[in-house]
Amino acid sequence: MINRPATRRVAAAALLGAGAVLCIGAASPASTATTENPAAAATITALVADDTAGALAAFPDDFVTVMGYHPMLEPGFASGEALIDPDGDCSSPISLPPQFEPACRIHDLGYDLLRYARDTGGELGPQARRELDAQLQRNFTAACTTEAWVEPRCDVMAGIASAAVQINSWRQGYRLPESESPMPYLAAAGAVVAGGTFLRRAHR
Repeated sequence: MINRPATRRVAAAALLGAGAVLCIGAASPASTATTENPAAAATITALVADDTAGALAAFPDDFVTVMGYHPMLEPGFASGEALIDPDGDCSSPISLPPQFEPACRIHDLGYDLLRYARDTGGELGPQARRELDAQLQRNFTAACTTEAWVEPRCDVMAGIASAAVQINSWRQGYRLPESESPMPYLAAAGAVVAGGTFLRRAHR
């Protein structure tokens, strides 16, 4: 028998705890750059639309010189091939399903395009990072529903991993990605997911 008031208190405590983690040191929203790098902006627009041909056509000519690597095409996506960072990965301290890795390689390329734009004097506005994070979430979800084999709780792991990325972006004002430990964000995202699960069960 479920003690509903107690369950709701646990869920509320989890959500409040997550909120405290998120708010500590939260960055203020940043203003949009006045002059964006047009090639980087066009490439990201095509990348998040799963338009690989468009991304290749718009790709900055000096990206390899500035960033030090050649992007590659990776097959196996619903839209065919996708443009990726060949050395990208999910960089998570917790074990994630291996089918998430291609999504992370696309996301890493997108973040490197943000860095490239900054390094060439045309930093992109916050919407570009929001769209890259939203694409990552979509690709995680797709990986959980289209793989021939799916690890247990793949959808939960997708929710936690994408929430951690979005929390980190929010804290950084959706500006240039900076290296930070993901543990506080993973803990907060896990608390949110757990709290939502408790609330759903409490209302049954």
